[in-house]
Amino acid sequence: MPLLQEFVSIAKSAGTTLHVWAGGNGCVPGSLLFASNHESLADLSEVGAKLQTSQAWWDALRKFREFDTTAQADTIFNYIRGGAVGLEIPVGTIIQQNYFQLSAAGGDFLAAVQWMTELVELTKSITGVDANIGNSIFGTLGVIGYFAGYANAAQIDEARAKLAANAAWFPKFMEGGKFAMQGSVVQRHIVKIA
Repeated sequence: MPLLQEFVSIAKSAGTTLHVWAGGNGCVPGSLLFASNHESLADLSEVGAKLQTSQAWWDALRKFREFDTTAQADTIFNYIRGGAVGLEIPVGTIIQQNYFQLSAAGGDFLAAVQWMTELVELTKSITGVDANIGNSIFGTLGVIGYFAGYANAAQIDEARAKLAANAAWFPKFMEGGKFAMQGSVVQRHIVKIA
C-alpha cells in the first residue's frame, strides 16, 4: 500500500488523479488496476510527458517490478455516456464492469450503443443506479461496456435483487448477445483501494 500511495502522490503532482483498484469478483486474484480520466488524448499526453520525466515515477516503477508477475496492455476507453474528469472516488467503492468484444457478424457499433444505452436506462429506472458507457480506443479494439459504481457489496446485492424481480430486465440484457463475440462477455468487480 505505501508504494501504491506513492504512485497516487506522484501522479497528483503531475496534475492527474490516479485511482488504484484491486480486482474482485471475476478478476484474477491479486490483480491491481490503475486508472485516470482525461478530457482528451492531448491532456493524457501532457500528463504522460510529466511522468516520463519524473525520477520519482521511474523509481516507483522499479520498486513495483518486485510485485509484478504479469501485465496486461493498457486499454483506454472513450466515454460515450457519463464519465467525469477529476472525480474523487471514495476508497471502498466497487465498480461493476460489464463488457464484451463486438463480433464480426453482429458488430453493428451504433446498434450496440443504442441497446446498451437502453439497458443502462432500464437498469437505472429499476435500481436507481446509473452507469457510464465506454468503448475501447486503445488496447484491444472493439470492446464496449458499461460501468456502474456502488458504495459497497450490499448495494450490489440490493440492485441485483431488484433486477431479478423485474420481468423486463433479463430479456433486455439478453438482446445484447447478438452484438457480442462468443465467449467475450465479462462481468467483474474492482474495488478502490487508493
